[in-house]
Amino acid sequence: MKIIKINKLLLASLIAVAVFTGCEKDDGPISEAYTITAVPTISTPIDPTGSQAIDLLNKAAFAGKFKVEQYFPGTTPPTKIDVVVRKNASNTNVKVFKAGVTSLPAAYTVTAAEIEALFGATIALGDRYDFAPDIYVGERKFEAFPATGTGIGTGHAGHPLFSEFARFSAICAYNPDIYQGDFVVVSDAFGDFVPGEIVTLTKINNTQFSFIDPYVTNPKPIIVTINTLNNQATVTKQKIGDAFVWNLGYTNPNLTVSASTSSFVAPCSKELRLNNVFSVDQGTFNPYLLVLRKP
Repeated sequence: MKIIKINKLLLASLIAVAVFTGCEKDDGPISEAYTITAVPTISTPIDPTGSQAIDLLNKAAFAGKFKVEQYFPGTTPPTKIDVVVRKNASNTNVKVFKAGVTSLPAAYTVTAAEIEALFGATIALGDRYDFAPDIYVGERKFEAFPATGTGIGTGHAGHPLFSEFARFSAICAYNPDIYQGDFVVVSDAFGDFVPGEIVTLTKINNTQFSFIDPYVTNPKPIIVTINTLNNQATVTKQKIGDAFVWNLGYTNPNLTVSASTSSFVAPCSKELRLNNVFSVDQGTFNPYLLVLRKP
């Protein structure tokens, strides 16, 4: 037992020597390059009372609201911040929205006109604009969207209720008033309709409309439902008539349109695309795309 204790004591002494012989008294202070700076954690959430996206059909109504606030209240604030905005996730295309902000929390409202003035370009469908702070601690600047590396907010992205940036995207929001009245057939892979033919849509409510397929006996309205969050169009399986007029042996035709990226409304171009699956008592037809556009 004594031998074991002595060996342990000797090992501890060797470790101590190894630790303390790594530095010398006159090595000087730690290099400034290794100085640790405490960077405050800043969150940039969207305010739900404002616009959540930029509707290209009504840009003037856009009022995007967001906040810039310390994630941990009561901690040491930054010296100042610059609120910047990045276009289309490109860290080489960043503009200053508000400079030299010294008081947090801060709340902002941005308009489409302000965004277009900053970037010198008209907002286009699919554009994304991310607002976040560049943080200053003393004279040191920590960027939200650096040209190289990752931004200061990326390391906190998994924290509960933390928002790395406030993003506003340009969309064509669904407008139920567009999807009623006469539409022109652009194409019909199934072959019932011919290009140039008119199909009339009837508004049911703010998320549904209907139309008739005249190429069935005793036709029934086909009800289309729109998911207004992504503009996808669906048709729950429903009977559309008693038989196809071009083959009365195909009885009890039904139509189904499943949720997918191939079936949708495009309000900016006033277009409707339905990937139709027809079924009859005798079997099922493969999906056929129907494209309609309002003149």
